[in-house]
Amino acid sequence: MRMHLLFILFTYTLITGCSTIGSNYQNQAAAKIVGQRDSSNIERHNIGSLNTSFQNNVASSKFSGDIVELTGKVVAFSLTENGLYTVTIQNDESKVVCIFNNSISGKLGDDRAIRSGATVTIQGQCAASGLFSSTSFSLNGCRLVSN
Repeated sequence: MRMHLLFILFTYTLITGCSTIGSNYQNQAAAKIVGQRDSSNIERHNIGSLNTSFQNNVASSKFSGDIVELTGKVVAFSLTENGLYTVTIQNDESKVVCIFNNSISGKLGDDRAIRSGATVTIQGQCAASGLFSSTSFSLNGCRLVSN
């Protein structure tokens, strides 16, 4: 019976921890929090230092849940099956996936604000990434500050 319970717990953790994108609900809640925050009071960080914090303390990074501002070069962007937009930015050798709602749909692509190689500044709420993610954390509820 104990092994059965451990198997169920492991499976649940694996399933819920594997998603790097999260849910629409999670992103909407984060977008509300980010949207209510005064932009001038949001701390600017380096992607590398946040990556290190989440790699060293996956479950309890001191930045988990914090609203931060990051600047980096756009290396990828996509639309998920859940209708969320992801933008991956890189600073030095560190990357982070930034998750947006559909408010940025008109800003993606060639000759637009978010395009491959463009340098952008994004604000969002830090969260640990899933088990099989290529990054140790992601930003939820993002808003584009500048490009």
